[in-house]
Amino acid sequence: MGKDVRDKLKLIMEDRCCIQAAVARKANMEPDKLSLTLSKKRKLDANELFNLCDALGITPVELMQYKANEPEKEVV
Repeated sequence: MGKDVRDKLKLIMEDRCCIQAAVARKANMEPDKLSLTLSKKRKLDANELFNLCDALGITPVELMQYKANEPEKEVV
């Protein structure tokens, strides 16, 4: 099973060095609400998801397909 969408949002924000409060404001969310959402203490509704994607400049499809910028592992 894939990662929770909240994990992917958090990962993108970390990879892009985004400040949660700035993303929240851009997505018309209270920063504490985004924090609770990313820590899985509250659910994320569809409208919030679309607003967060817009704030990050990605589509929901890009969000679901996102993979971390991890260094490639050497095969021995």
